[in-house]
Amino acid sequence: MSDMPTTRASLLLRVRDPKDSDAWADFDAIYRPLLMKFCSSSGLNHADGEDLVQHCMAAIHRHIQSFEYDSKKGRFKGWLRTLVNNRIRDMYRRRKCDQAKTADFEREQRREPLPEDVFEKLWLNEHLRLALRIVKQEVEKRSFEAYQRYAIDGQSVEQVCRAMDLNANQLYAIKFRLTRKIHQQMKELLDGVEE
Repeated sequence: MSDMPTTRASLLLRVRDPKDSDAWADFDAIYRPLLMKFCSSSGLNHADGEDLVQHCMAAIHRHIQSFEYDSKKGRFKGWLRTLVNNRIRDMYRRRKCDQAKTADFEREQRREPLPEDVFEKLWLNEHLRLALRIVKQEVEKRSFEAYQRYAIDGQSVEQVCRAMDLNANQLYAIKFRLTRKIHQQMKELLDGVEE
């Protein structure tokens, strides 16, 4: 992936130029996994998810030139969520014409999360994953490993300190510093496309 732009709003401006292949590569690396996970969480199989995501990416390519960033009118995240939700609904509407299977009626009814809530969770998780990858490249390998063991994997302070030859104060300092860097990276990634 090429050098990341400082904000996602700048990436949205760059992808408006269909000839900027680096911008499209960055855009695809960020948003294709998000859309695939959303399709999967919506019950689509992998092949249908791939088709739907490709359809969405083509629609984005066609319409991004007319997308105006104006936080008062709405942001990219809302536009993208609406696009993918509509495509999924269309796909399910077409499938309703098929006969219902008995197993569908026998399934235990459970409250499904709203698509908007699922999308929101995936949106944040994918951006967090990217922020972690960027921060990992910026900091010392040992520091990131200690952070991952403690803050992400949930190992105890004693376990991490013993394995990494650190004292508790050093580990807390690493966690504080890297958490701040990740928070800042998330802010930069989500600037202009958050809502």
